[in-house]
Amino acid sequence: MAYYSDLLNLKDERFFKNLAVSSIYIYTIRFIDFALITWILTDISNNPSTFGLLIFVKFSPMMFSGLISGWLVDKVTRLTLIRVVIYITSLYLFFWAVYLFFFEPSLIIIFILTFISGILISLDISARQSYLASLVKQKSLRASIALNIILLNIAWFIGPNIGIFFMNFMTFDKLYLLMTVINSINLFFLYKMPKLSIPKSEKNKYSGMSKGISFALSNKIILSTLLILAIGNFSAFTFESMTPYVARFIYNATPEQFSLMISLQGLGALIGSIIFFPFLIKISRPGLIFAISTITLCIGSIIFTLNDSFISGCITIAILGAGTTFFMNMHSRILLSQTPNPLRGRIQGLAQIGIGFFPIGSLLVGILGDNIGILNSMRVFSYIGITCTAIVLIYFKELKKKL
Repeated sequence: MAYYSDLLNLKDERFFKNLAVSSIYIYTIRFIDFALITWILTDISNNPSTFGLLIFVKFSPMMFSGLISGWLVDKVTRLTLIRVVIYITSLYLFFWAVYLFFFEPSLIIIFILTFISGILISLDISARQSYLASLVKQKSLRASIALNIILLNIAWFIGPNIGIFFMNFMTFDKLYLLMTVINSINLFFLYKMPKLSIPKSEKNKYSGMSKGISFALSNKIILSTLLILAIGNFSAFTFESMTPYVARFIYNATPEQFSLMISLQGLGALIGSIIFFPFLIKISRPGLIFAISTITLCIGSIIFTLNDSFISGCITIAILGAGTTFFMNMHSRILLSQTPNPLRGRIQGLAQIGIGFFPIGSLLVGILGDNIGILNSMRVFSYIGITCTAIVLIYFKELKKKL
């Protein structure tokens, strides 16, 4: 248990508990929402490109609005933005409830609403991560980042299973109405939280949207991390974006098997986060581990395409989920610890742009899959990821340094 002392010490962080509960609330709601939408989509289309397009419209706002959301996080009080996102998320869920009560779902409405949810995710990630880094003491930052990812992984596993479970005896409109009420409760956990406003002198020193870009270009460890973040999201997560398609149309999964398979990445990441926690917070070369984990995920995606049964596919997904633990922890630690507080929002905005390559890769792998088969398409993208990550690792020696 001594190995987990850093995690246990977080109980001394006065306000961290409230933020943690708020985080798992909104994370779980998002994964329930995504599971329900993907299931609805499988009743409308069986083309890989359609699922690629769904991922594209959900995560593309991270690329298109990353700079703006990052600038807003540094300009407006971060806690205020977190609360605003919760308000609008409740409206988004309520709109789904009303729409599904009166109408049959259509592709265009699914894509429009999913795009709106992507904008909310982009804002929340930038604000929540930046707020977290300011809320805890510097010595607790590594542990708080790791725990936040553990909470994300818990939601990743339980969210889809909760959604599909309630789908068995509740209509979609009633389920979304229930989610609206539950999501609104989240605001109570943020009551009396400190605003942690950035001093005006610090804001003036780092004012302007271009400051974040110039800082990233001048700081080689930040720049190389952002490059690998983009490469990894573009090529290493094809197993994640195509899991709904593979589960439904290759393995012919039941609703229960479908929800299990799309949640197993979260379970694997959760188990990995807990088991590897002592190792994660003691890693002294996060850039090197980040690059290695990206290459490992690409290799794992290739292995996933070679599975010939539902069980073996599930096992591979869970193992890959454990691998994402290192990917998520290392880039978060580098970007938050190596960036001045007044610039964290804008650097997180640039990180959102990197994450925005995930929907682009998902869309392209789906389109290519329509022509050469989805499994062959996934292999092609994995080879691209391995090659590009290796080039960045060789070129940027800063990735191998201790931090």
